[in-house]
Amino acid sequence: MTRLNTKNIVLRRHLLKTMMGGSLLAVTGSVLTACSNSGPTYYTLSPVQGRLYNVTSSIIEVRTPSLAGFLDKDRIVSEISNNKLTLSSSDAWADNITNMIGRVMMLDLAQRLPNSRVFLQNQATQTTPQFYVEMDISRFNQDASGKAVVTADVVIRTDSDKPSKFNRLLTLEKVPADSSTQALVVALSQILGEIAETTAASLANLPSMPIVN
Repeated sequence: MTRLNTKNIVLRRHLLKTMMGGSLLAVTGSVLTACSNSGPTYYTLSPVQGRLYNVTSSIIEVRTPSLAGFLDKDRIVSEISNNKLTLSSSDAWADNITNMIGRVMMLDLAQRLPNSRVFLQNQATQTTPQFYVEMDISRFNQDASGKAVVTADVVIRTDSDKPSKFNRLLTLEKVPADSSTQALVVALSQILGEIAETTAASLANLPSMPIVN
């Protein structure tokens, strides 16, 4: 009886160790799986080089764009079609999208108007702007055919409360290089560069204004 009991005890210990080992492996596997799930990939818009306009010095304020609420998301809007808005499950903007659009527009205009001072709304400055650039954006996404589309109402004013000196509704499209989110963001950046091109040309054609310190 003693030998039988001893064998039973040894067998139970072996089974217990095996079960504990299997549980430990299962838990470890779960932790590794959880750690391997990475967060979203973040993307930024970027300025695009364009034509230089040799005009007299001007001071230009780029106002924070107005963006349709359904586009103002942290996740990138991957497509809008058939009344359905699709957000990317893995790709997001690295900054608030309206701030990013305004900053890129400012950099695009500054590059095209090297003799002018271009800054963003609310940026610290002691100089009153001569021109204000405003944008109301109703489309900033990819359509059902895969094209990047931007619709923007661009306004130039000499005073924030006065009628505009320039007002133009622009709808521009560009086919991304491929189906990736990065290619979509590049195409959207290129369209913003085209909008900046039109805006810079319009500013170059407006009569210069006196600088008010």
